[in-house]
Amino acid sequence: MSGAEDISLLAHLQTPILVGDPDGCIVYANPAFRGRFCRVGDDPMGQPLAMVFGGGAREVVLGVTAEVLQRGQSARLQIREGEFAYTGMASPIEAQDDRVGVIMVLLEEQTNDEYITGLADEIGEPISDAVQSMQMLSLSLEDQISEHQKRILERGLRSAESAQKWLRELQVAIRGGKAQQGRFDVSNAIMRVVDRISNDTETRVDFQVLMPPNLPRVAGASVVFERLLTGLVHQRIEEAMPDEPLTLLARALGGDQPRGVVVSLVDIPDSARRSATGFPPDVVQQGMASMGGEAICVEDSTAGRVTLMRLSVASA
Repeated sequence: MSGAEDISLLAHLQTPILVGDPDGCIVYANPAFRGRFCRVGDDPMGQPLAMVFGGGAREVVLGVTAEVLQRGQSARLQIREGEFAYTGMASPIEAQDDRVGVIMVLLEEQTNDEYITGLADEIGEPISDAVQSMQMLSLSLEDQISEHQKRILERGLRSAESAQKWLRELQVAIRGGKAQQGRFDVSNAIMRVVDRISNDTETRVDFQVLMPPNLPRVAGASVVFERLLTGLVHQRIEEAMPDEPLTLLARALGGDQPRGVVVSLVDIPDSARRSATGFPPDVVQQGMASMGGEAICVEDSTAGRVTLMRLSVASA
């Protein structure tokens, strides 16, 4: 693959990436990096890699760059820029005259609060499913089981309901009584879902993804949104017409001062395979509502079915 092709591919990644020459000066910064680390209109080309960072991050990047260029070995780094923490890898690449350049890839770290909030929400779904399943089982077998079996089932149901109650208390404590759960990069979350589904050997689907670079960060927990989107995609795959592609789109609402992000999943359902309702699955509606968003479904005789997941832009 040529260098031009390599750069072209890097431009489509949502992960911030820098490429430096053997002197440690920037020769390429992908749109994701420019959107995160550069002010509007600033051009980082030709600057030393470390100079586009501030504070302690500059010293870390300077040291890592020197290590890669002098020793030709990869080096890990952890930095903080503004409100966000990043972990990354700087690696040597071949440059002109047999000298070594550097490529730096940065991944945003999830905060402990975001992780714990997302984990609590993740636990909530199977507990809710367990409560609902035992309630249905109790009703359906009411006249078919012994009193002893009923008591066992009732005890299990009470325990699951108690776990559900205490989980809600935990969620309130984690959030400090606030509706705001945290903030996350919706572009990265979408690409993780796409990669996960594309790498699933049992899932056969033509996936088209369309979204602009540098979408605003949204309110909620990434782990919850990814679970909801993954479940929705799998459900739509099961209901779609054979050999028809699924299209995933994302866009910001509100122009220069965005107030939200809409993630749309477009499919062409097979009338013989689809569910009777046109609404998104209950778990998707409830999950989006828990993050202050919503999920709706719109159908068109020519475009197919469009499921919209609206997320609010995170407050500064």
